[in-house]
Amino acid sequence: MKETSHLLRASYLSILRPLIVEGVTIPIFDNRVNPEVTIPKYRGGDCYVVITNQTSVDTTNNRCSFRKTSSITLEINTKYPLNYGGGLARDLISNTIQQQIRLLQSNSVSLIGFQVLSTRVEFDNDFTENGLTESNYRKVLAFSHSIYEL
Repeated sequence: MKETSHLLRASYLSILRPLIVEGVTIPIFDNRVNPEVTIPKYRGGDCYVVITNQTSVDTTNNRCSFRKTSSITLEINTKYPLNYGGGLARDLISNTIQQQIRLLQSNSVSLIGFQVLSTRVEFDNDFTENGLTESNYRKVLAFSHSIYEL
């Protein structure tokens, strides 16, 4: 089976950019935050999304067809001054992402040379991290795709 990771990332970036939540454009980064991009304020916090991890595993293969399950993980970060803020901004960003991916579920994720048979949320985990000067209300959101090679 051919590599799908870069195609899946490109599809997500195409679907989600621009990610606009309540009139604020939330930046989406591929594996790392670009230090040259200004992080916007949304509901009082610095908010951005990073595509962090991908996994793929072959599922059913024979001489005629190849299938795999590929997952992509998005990390939603909402940072506030220490002991301020909360999870609402993170959850609203997550909701917007899930609506955009599911809105066109049958055709939204498009990969050249492949057919995406299904898309589902694999998991959704919330985290609160307190540092010396800020609190980060984070969500890790993973989507799983059943992919068939054409």
